[in-house]
Amino acid sequence: MTIELIRRRTLSDGRVEVFRPLKNADGYYVLADRAVDPQHTRAANQFYVKDLAAVAARLRRGGVSLRMRGDISGQPNLISASEIEIEETAPAPASARPSEAEDDPFAAFSEWASEADERAYAGL
Repeated sequence: MTIELIRRRTLSDGRVEVFRPLKNADGYYVLADRAVDPQHTRAANQFYVKDLAAVAARLRRGGVSLRMRGDISGQPNLISASEIEIEETAPAPASARPSEAEDDPFAAFSEWASEADERAYAGL
């Protein structure tokens, strides 16, 4: 399952700016909870989450904001959970994915195999 979090905003000139989650220097998503402190924009009142699925789960509960950056303005903002769209896409069907043989990184190393290896590993 692929998760995408987006906020779309129509600008005065008609263009649509798309905001996407912004990670901090340590690779964490930054969230803030207004219930903890009205000054939720201060770093001391924010919390950090590594996993995007966990961020989406927290946004579904509501009451938080997520730090996001606009693709036109480049401006980072704390965006309220109610303004964020959570889009989930299912993984490609098995028939569209590469077979195990195609996906095996060692498949090209047949020169490493020997008859002794085949006999030793036959019972596994």
